[in-house]
Amino acid sequence: MTRIHIAADHGGYEIGRALQARALAAGHDVIWHGPDALDPGDDYPAFAVRVGKAVVDDQDAALDAFGVLVVEDPAFAVVAANKVTGARALPAVSPNVAIAGRKGVDANVLVLGGDALEQIAWQTLIAFVTTKLDHAVDPARRVLQIQEYESAGTIEGWAVQLEPEQVAVQHD
Repeated sequence: MTRIHIAADHGGYEIGRALQARALAAGHDVIWHGPDALDPGDDYPAFAVRVGKAVVDDQDAALDAFGVLVVEDPAFAVVAANKVTGARALPAVSPNVAIAGRKGVDANVLVLGGDALEQIAWQTLIAFVTTKLDHAVDPARRVLQIQEYESAGTIEGWAVQLEPEQVAVQHD
């Protein structure tokens, strides 16, 4: 069972609650991190950080967990969520963008605009939580580089240089 941490600000509250209901009906373990009621004066940073932290904590505990934010300004919430070490948030306007983010950087927080159509938002959420990281060398290496930078502040461990004897020689 996949755990989905969901929150929404005033700009995405209705869609956020609709996605929460659909995810519960589909059998997911859903945790709501947004306000109990629509609040026109709320701000996205607290919700973004709560969702990002909950996802990272669950993934660190080996749980299959993702985050979903539905907000008025997705780009801004992406910045806030990505302040949580280990969170890899991305904005997605379609299932294809969500799939690319999961395959390419193992994104774990999906950020949707509050003006999204519910059906498209749902399809995007499902694509996001069912797509796995592409375990080819390049995407895996890039995720490790991001993790190294978060933990050590460098990407030096991946600046591999080959010695001359390791370089393949082409014979005519």
